[in-house]
Amino acid sequence: MGMRKTVLIGMLVLAAGCGVNSQFIYKAGAPAAEGVKHQVKVAVLPFKDGTEDFTKRGSVFDPKSLMYNLAKSGISGSITALTPELWAKSLADEMAASGAFRSVRFIYSPSELADEEFFIEGTVEKAYASGAWTTPNEFALALRALRKADKRLIWEKTVTRVWKNQPSLYDGCGIGIQCMVDRSHAYTNQVMQGMFAEAVADFAASVGALSRVGIEGGGQRGVPAAAGESTRPETSRPAARDSVEQTIRSILEGK
Repeated sequence: MGMRKTVLIGMLVLAAGCGVNSQFIYKAGAPAAEGVKHQVKVAVLPFKDGTEDFTKRGSVFDPKSLMYNLAKSGISGSITALTPELWAKSLADEMAASGAFRSVRFIYSPSELADEEFFIEGTVEKAYASGAWTTPNEFALALRALRKADKRLIWEKTVTRVWKNQPSLYDGCGIGIQCMVDRSHAYTNQVMQGMFAEAVADFAASVGALSRVGIEGGGQRGVPAAAGESTRPETSRPAARDSVEQTIRSILEGK
């Protein structure tokens, strides 16, 4: 098994020049079959890089010590870098595909903001890929949303994923490098989709809660009501998450 680890990692890392397509392209999930559509427009700004200052640690011949920082560099012949900009664009694509909002778009600068009610900022805190079956991979993304009208923070959340590589992922590939690369990309895409889905659901809950209590901002209603929702405060149904309640309380108290 030790030899298998070294050979597999070595094949993936050293496959450059063998005609392997290692370009990672994020694919958004399908929209939810049902759910509230919030009548708000959202923009996503490029994320910051908050990862540690390294591109690669350890050696391919010692998989337990091998770790890559995908936010700064890809793995030759295996996957291109998951840059902070790619993370931001992917989140925007996922939010747009979800169908939960009126519109979502990626922009490069706050100067490009138009009629969006909110804009989202983020920091990639971890994007680490392990070179061993026993050492976990780690992804972490810190997000926050601000209201365009007054730059007030209305939502923040950190989503994380930790998982170990599984040899069974490559079952049936034999020595087919492209097959292994495609399987790895598909699983990475699945992990990112799960992170984004968690974040989008939490953000949507905050937007819905703000809509129900009718928070005012800049002389106008801060958040349009979601389709089919009333803007009247609801005292009989508490917010779904503590973070939502805290956000609303802070806004009402002017903090």
